[in-house]
Amino acid sequence: MQAQRMNRQKIYASFNGSQSTKNLSELCIELLEEQKKTWPELKDAYEYLKHIKVKNLQCKGYSVQIQHNPKRAKSSTASTDFAHINSRPCFLCVDNLPEAQMGILYRDEYLILCNPAPVFLNHLTISYLKHIPQGIGENINILIQLAQDLGPNWLTLYNGPRCGASAPDHMHFQAIPKGYTPVEKDLQDENKFILSAQSEEVFIYKSKDIGREIILLEGAGKYTIAGVFISFLEALKSVIKTEDEPMINIVCFVEGGKWYILIFPRSKHRPEVFFRDDDEKITVSPAVIEMAGVIITPFERDFLRLDASKVEAIYHEVSLDRKKLECTLLICHNKKKIKNLYQKR
Repeated sequence: MQAQRMNRQKIYASFNGSQSTKNLSELCIELLEEQKKTWPELKDAYEYLKHIKVKNLQCKGYSVQIQHNPKRAKSSTASTDFAHINSRPCFLCVDNLPEAQMGILYRDEYLILCNPAPVFLNHLTISYLKHIPQGIGENINILIQLAQDLGPNWLTLYNGPRCGASAPDHMHFQAIPKGYTPVEKDLQDENKFILSAQSEEVFIYKSKDIGREIILLEGAGKYTIAGVFISFLEALKSVIKTEDEPMINIVCFVEGGKWYILIFPRSKHRPEVFFRDDDEKITVSPAVIEMAGVIITPFERDFLRLDASKVEAIYHEVSLDRKKLECTLLICHNKKKIKNLYQKR
């Protein structure tokens, strides 16, 4: 087991799903409070978060929140070049963690850590103990299980290795409290997610008029919904003609005895304005949190300049185009012999 080989001093508590006297959500809240006492940098980061600037923008059919968070500059501007990534020490490997950082050993394979550059008032990173590349195909069951273990007050997050993962060379997830992302409000509007198909008791919805393409899976069986997700992923691979993992971001949560998986298919990681070297440059690097409607701007000039039209353009540019998504759904439907419920509008 990986846990047997790691530094036990890094373990604040353990959770294996059967013997723990406290639920995982309680343990995570306790971990954060304890780490604030013993890790000054983390305490400062969370105090700083209370005073950051935010503004809400109303776009065409949806809203977003812009957050000016200078402590996310390192993440937002990180090099995505794999030569650079492979040459630096991995900050998620246990041996490279800050001395004061501790975590919850999760099911003997992951370490739940407090994110030292938080976007929300409780922001977790769930890191695999072994240094293996980021990838969701073989790990979707873990993401779904994590959502179940954390419970209905949390969102579990995944960034693909080419569209937002802070450490694409090291498998990890994130978790944040539920109720802070604008896309959650969109989910409550039945006009914004249209039923497309049903497969094996999993309902498949696609977004309508919220600025970017989103697929929503809803189902009561965790293995069944995982299977439909894998079918979608394989279909997407065939449409965009790649053997690698397609660029996707994922939000997963449980509610009312069901699992929900939000999939954000991507066409690119960063918009063209990110790479400009003139006054039109905007340092926005969309990952899962941005695709869920909270857009991080590490620099104040971008916070002040971002308006609804710029956000709409960025979403349109980095999101997969609708034709490719329709083709993906068609292939997925045919392979799984899904009863197509989609009606042309």
